[in-house]
Amino acid sequence: MNVIMLPILILLLFAVIAVMILFIKLCSKRPWIAVIVPLVVLPLFAWFFLSVSHRQVVPVYEHLHRGPDSTGSEPTTAAIWMPGVEDEFKASVYPSRPSAVRSLGLRISGPIRQVFGDQASPNRMILFEGAHDHELVEEFGQAITRELPDIKWSIEPETVAVAEDEVGIRLDLMKMQMHSAPWLGESQAKMTSGTIQATVLASDKRASIKADFVDKPWIENFYGFWNSRPNTRVVIAKSAGSCLTQTQANSQAVEDACAQLTELLGQTQRAQTTPGLTRKITSTDVLEGDFILDRFVQNFDGRAGKIWRQALLIDASTGKIEQLALRKAVVARAMKRTWARMFASVVGLIVLITVVYAFLNAATKGYYTCSLRIAGAVLAFVVIILFLA
Repeated sequence: MNVIMLPILILLLFAVIAVMILFIKLCSKRPWIAVIVPLVVLPLFAWFFLSVSHRQVVPVYEHLHRGPDSTGSEPTTAAIWMPGVEDEFKASVYPSRPSAVRSLGLRISGPIRQVFGDQASPNRMILFEGAHDHELVEEFGQAITRELPDIKWSIEPETVAVAEDEVGIRLDLMKMQMHSAPWLGESQAKMTSGTIQATVLASDKRASIKADFVDKPWIENFYGFWNSRPNTRVVIAKSAGSCLTQTQANSQAVEDACAQLTELLGQTQRAQTTPGLTRKITSTDVLEGDFILDRFVQNFDGRAGKIWRQALLIDASTGKIEQLALRKAVVARAMKRTWARMFASVVGLIVLITVVYAFLNAATKGYYTCSLRIAGAVLAFVVIILFLA
């Protein structure tokens, strides 16, 4: 307790006790005062305690996502992450070139109608391989088969002529960029982003559609990504529902990360042996602890507007979790010291109230003994409540 405030506190105690004595004496002569005053004072006390004791509640997430073992985990698939969602709706960005090409193949019927007409359909489609990998063009052709099963296609070099009853389709890579992969501190690893354009050619007409992509192998194939790094531990946190805004998707993904890290923190020896350690992870812990290695944000053109989803690649390495446990242990010890100081302050104030009571009781020669005792007990109770609040 601040020494400078001690004289002021003593004077306030004297004033409060004097007011309480006066109140008790008035109540003995006018009982109606004892009814009116509590009706006025108690609502004020209730408002004060409710406003002071209000705390932001951080939800505990019981449904945790478990992976194959302690070295990596992938979240349980929510409806928004079920396979086929990217095929049903057009996405703003895709996590790989194959997924972007597959989307183009499933939407190719639109530009074919633009160049060939709505009343007829080509007998065959020619996919120009160009400089692309054969597997990428093959993926494109298989997607076309899903969308247009009655039309045959073949992969040919660009020198092949296109007949009147055929259409040619060319894939072009545009706006290609190389980035450092942010995951696992691999500064030399590179990932690619860009745009793939599918152009339909028929006679002198052409029509194009595009799809953006950014390489996120941990989204496209988590187990393949994890198996290529057997000495690391990562988890994926995902938004759990169809979100109407990017902010909502981010919030859900961070909540999922908190839930998974909470489970991992509870498994550490420090968390199990440190009394009072808060095992619940908050969004602040996730952000300040640099647990997020990478993120993938995507939206779809739904029937009622854009639908957002987000995934986070979380560093769940032993070192990170132990560091978080150490920080939580420091907070737990600080809380113990705070409670110890609070307890000492309460004891000190009760002792002070007792001394003031003894002084006033001696000064009034015991005439107000009962009133002083009631006033002292009420003050002690108020002091304890204020410290707890």
